[in-house]
Parts: sequence; C-alpha cells; structure tokens
Amino acid sequence: MRSHFFVVAFLLACPPARLAAQRSTASFNDLILVRNRPYAENTLLELRLGAAGGIPNNEDESRLAETRASVDGHVYYRQQQAFGRQNRFEVYVGRDGAYVSLTEGDPKVDKGYTRLELFGRQWGNYIREGFYQGNDFVPVGLYESRDWRVRLSLASKFSGSIRAEGMAYYGKNAFKPYSRTNPAFTLPKDYSVYGIETIVEDNTLQLDRQTGLPYQGYILAAWFQIERTTSDDVFGLTGRLSSLPDQVIRGGGHLEWYFPYTNTGTFILTADVGLSPDGDRVVMYEPTKPLGQWWGDGMFEFRFLLGDIFTITPGVRVQFSRIFDQFAAAAEDKIFFGGQLRVRANLLDQAAFELEYSFLTNESRRPVGLDRDSIGQHRMWFGVIVRL
Repeated sequence: MRSHFFVVAFLLACPPARLAAQRSTASFNDLILVRNRPYAENTLLELRLGAAGGIPNNEDESRLAETRASVDGHVYYRQQQAFGRQNRFEVYVGRDGAYVSLTEGDPKVDKGYTRLELFGRQWGNYIREGFYQGNDFVPVGLYESRDWRVRLSLASKFSGSIRAEGMAYYGKNAFKPYSRTNPAFTLPKDYSVYGIETIVEDNTLQLDRQTGLPYQGYILAAWFQIERTTSDDVFGLTGRLSSLPDQVIRGGGHLEWYFPYTNTGTFILTADVGLSPDGDRVVMYEPTKPLGQWWGDGMFEFRFLLGDIFTITPGVRVQFSRIFDQFAAAAEDKIFFGGQLRVRANLLDQAAFELEYSFLTNESRRPVGLDRDSIGQHRMWFGVIVRL
C-alpha cells in the first residue's frame, strides 16, 4: 500500500507537462507507406525502448503457442533542411526494420519532389506458412526471412491535398532456417526483386498544437505494385511445393481518420487492406499482417486526455483473411475480433511511459521473439518514450 501511495503522490506532484512525448510514434511499415505524415517538430530524435510479450490461451509448443518475451523498441531521427538544403532526412532503426530516406524538396509547398529510400528487415522477420482449424493456427512451414530495398520515387501534386509518387525499386530476399524449421522443408533460395510502384495519398491530417497528436482529418493512401523476381526454385514440403511467379501484381490501401469529439477526446478509425496473387507465398504468409491472399485489418478507438499526464486509448478490432486450407487447394474466409487498451503517462516534458495490452482471436500475430517465432492471442508492451 505504501508503494502505491508514493506512486500516486509522485504523479500528482509532477508539474504540468507540455505533452511533447505524447505525440505519435514512428514505425517501419508507416514510413514505407505513408508519404507525408505531419510532425509537430522539424527536427526530432525519438527513442522508444521497452519489452514486448505474447501469451496464448493454451500452451502448445507443437503449434508455436507459447509464452514469449523480448526487448522491443526503435530509434527515429528526422531533420528538415538537412545538409543545408531544402530537404528532409530520416533514419529509423527498430525491432521491426531499418529505414533511411532523403527527400529533396518540401512536400508542404513544392508541387513535386524526389525521394531516395533504403530499407529492410534483417532480424526476427519470420515467415509462418500454415492454415487454420477453427481459430487454431497450424504451422506447416517456418523459416526466417531477410530483405532490403532501394527505392527512388518522383512525386507530383494533383489538386488540393492529393499527391502521387511513382517509384522504381530493386532489392534482395534471403532466407535461412532456425530452431523451429522442419529439416524436410526446402527453403527458397535467395533471389533479387525489382519493380515499379505507385502510391496515391490524400492527406488532410491536422495536429493539435498543445499535444502534437492528430485530432482532425484523414490520411488515405492506395498503392499498386508490379514486381519481377529472379527465383525459379521449387520450395516447401511434399504436397505444398511450388515456385514463385516470375511476376506478381499486388495492391492495397491504408486509412486513418480522426473525428474530434470534445476538447480532450478524439475518435480514430484505422484500416489496412491488401491483395496478392495465389503464388505469392512469401508475402502471403508474412505475419506482420493477417495471413492470406486477401486481407483486411480495421480498428476503431477513442483517445482521451486525462489531465496533463495521461492519454488513454481503448479500441476494438476486426480482421479478415482469405487463406488456403490444409491441402493448399481451396481458400477459406476467416474473421477475427479483438480489442486493445493503450495508456501513456507523460511525467516529463520530453518523456513518457506507455503500457499497451491487446487481445485478438487470431493467434497468428506479429512475432515477439528475436531468436524464435511464437503465436498467441494476447500481446503486451511496456516501456519508455523519449523525444528530444
């Protein structure tokens, strides 16, 4: 009881902060998709460091369903007018990937600009082939993937808030076994990829002046990709052997929509969708998204500020996936439901503690461990965010 009393007394004694650390945090997927996310600061250094954990409803090591924990976080640096020029320089290194970009020109005022990007995932990026029996995920092929891409894009402004980027890219995909890889599973050999991509973005997002958080407007992005590969090898297990297509066409979209409700409360709707061809199995079974050929992931949240210290964000979630069955012959549709709660305590001007818990009936969620993969319906994250 005394420890609880001192914690509460400390929080109440903290002077009102400017909520600088409450602002939105970066992620690998966001940086490669959202082209012009607004930030309150022209120059920013962000450190997010903590621990992530995953817990299944029922432990079952044969299905990867086991409790796992690992360090988790990232470092993100952003600078406007880097190297004395009218540009933007960004560097991100995190558990989910690494990203470096240089944007020549100012998207806020220029009708056109160019962007050079280098990004990839080199650690803890697992491919998780399998199928569902009810809500139970049954793994079939498990291996680790590494990739990198270099991408050059030219952007143009159409009208109002709509911009489009045309891109050309080249990269490498590499694969290796780990402790859970079946010795009978034939791994795909490393191969090169190259292609073209278009992202059209309509961005009307507005930031709250005090907190720097998005509170009104939306980001709507649609992407289309044509990719060719140099791989012609057959891989997998007997009965599920296939080779990658010479060419694939993919597409998808991203939506964030903010509806202010009160001075301290905002409704948030986010959604992601994607579509891949039948033989695109490396991308189809990538567990950073719902597994499957067609997939969708939507969330509805309410974010509210509690005084000058706390930001509390409860939400509900639904996922859709069209995935192949046990014999990789027919596709079936799956729908999953869940919810989450994020609590951020802003104790200093530039630092905050954050706790996040989520539950989803889909066992196949983003990997937690760096050394081995696992599945589970429950996810937790706790750590500190520092912004300078």
